[in-house]
Amino acid sequence: MANFLTYKNEQDALDRADVEGQALNLPYWQDPINVTRTVTSPFYTSINNWVLEVTEYTTITEDEAALMIDENSITLDEAN
Repeated sequence: MANFLTYKNEQDALDRADVEGQALNLPYWQDPINVTRTVTSPFYTSINNWVLEVTEYTTITEDEAALMIDENSITLDEAN
């Protein structure tokens, strides 16, 4: 089952995705010309928040682990 973190805005979710990308030394972080920057990208939900799939993230803190929700808790924004 997939796990997610929720955010009030897209930028916070993108910043968190960047942390994981840097920790994994993805190609973008070696040379910004390369395109692979993050492992996952945030998406918007119908309850006015952003979620980021973090199931395979290696940099999850204890605080983040306590805030994770599973895929059954997400209501997608059907407009997107």
